[in-house]
Amino acid sequence: MRERHDNPAFSVQADVRGPWRHYLDALAPVRPALHRYCCKLTGNVWDGEDLLQDALLRVFGLLGKIDADLENPKAYLIRTATHLWIDEQRRVARHRAWAAQQNDDTADSGSLENAADLHQVASELLRRLPPRERAAIVMREVLDLSAKDSAALLNMSEGAVKAALHRGRARLLAEPDAHDPDPPPAALVEQFLDALSRNDLPMLQAICSGDLTVELVGGARIDSFEQSKTFFGHAHMVFPPQMAELARAMGFGTEPHWRSCDYRGERIVLGFRTLDGVVGLNEIHRIDAADGKIVRIRCYCFCPDTLAQVAGEIGVPALRRPYRSPDPPR
Repeated sequence: MRERHDNPAFSVQADVRGPWRHYLDALAPVRPALHRYCCKLTGNVWDGEDLLQDALLRVFGLLGKIDADLENPKAYLIRTATHLWIDEQRRVARHRAWAAQQNDDTADSGSLENAADLHQVASELLRRLPPRERAAIVMREVLDLSAKDSAALLNMSEGAVKAALHRGRARLLAEPDAHDPDPPPAALVEQFLDALSRNDLPMLQAICSGDLTVELVGGARIDSFEQSKTFFGHAHMVFPPQMAELARAMGFGTEPHWRSCDYRGERIVLGFRTLDGVVGLNEIHRIDAADGKIVRIRCYCFCPDTLAQVAGEIGVPALRRPYRSPDPPR
């Protein structure tokens, strides 16, 4: 049974949804330039898209906190993205400095006695971990919560929490620079491709963790495989002929099909549809794996600039997708 909470903080959700969509629609003209800037800043399209999304959220949050009117959205977003990136680079630099210190046998062993130094080192260590493992470490080692309580808060099974905790501890004992997540096994990506293409839910369930997370980058996030069934079903959805104009306005084509490819050292799944007679890239799926199971799927379907960049690099057309999900029918 779902635990009841009396805190009304999330009661504003319905009121926020409309302004958020209006905000995204109004920013559509400046998004391509902001995307190019973020990709140049970070050096790759995935981190560039993440930085862009972080900047959008940060500025939207500021709208409710700043009394003065903000002007020139493009310039403000670029400044915000720049500051976020600089902050991240400072964190990386602190981690590297700490790692170098640990590798120096002549380092002063008393230099970390200050509580603030110890706190910073702990923070830098945690940043080496993927999100699930980091959360499990914090829940267990910092907050001293049981595996059961951690699982409830993280919407994971107890077994998944224990596995993440084990992997996290192992990573913290590994080499300091070994913090980048491993690419998913190619065989698992191909299994996902096959199951998704055939809309084979039993097979998808077999290769996905029960506490699977699906993130529509720039859109919603879904937790648990059970709730993700709708996402897999929508991948095959096609509008009926009488709704062709609506489908075209949404950039929603027909004849969905998928294939995989290697892109910058990572096996990814590309989704294609046909729109106005053109077969083009409609979405990209990237997966994270742990213990032979898919634990996270990142779907780039509301990221038209990222779709266009990847499509251009691999030599295929890209459909012009919207920046957000459509409004619910009235």
